Amino acid sequence: MSIKIKERRRARFHAIQALYQEAMAGTSISELKAQFYSDNVDRHPVDWSFFNRIIEGAIHNKTLIDEKIEQYAVNNMDSINAIDLAILRLGAYELYDCLDVPYQVVLNEYVEQTKALGTGEGHGFVNGLLDKIARDFRQEAVTK
Repeated sequence: MSIKIKERRRARFHAIQALYQEAMAGTSISELKAQFYSDNVDRHPVDWSFFNRIIEGAIHNKTLIDEKIEQYAVNNMDSINAIDLAILRLGAYELYDCLDVPYQVVLNEYVEQTKALGTGEGHGFVNGLLDKIARDFRQEAVTK
């Protein structure tokens, strides 16, 4: 696995934690970005530019993203646990605006993050939901 892939994977991991903390504790995004950077900059390489991009993008586009999640979620969005919701929001944002990342990579990365951080069977839920959202945001997902 290349260094860039590992650094992006870590960026996603920290972004999920940051969005979760924002939802649970109400910590501002600027505080979270500074906190996660200072806590992890010396521990391991992270693509901090990508971390900032997806955090800011998920927050800035939250209404659009939540509408898509709500559209395809079987249950009410309030029933989605906070970690899975953070994962879905970040994955949906990447599908929407990070067109340099193939949609299959986005799905795989967030399914793997769900296996590590989410609920027991949440990875299937996340995979199914992000696949449906990909079809709305990515032409290549429609023609697969």
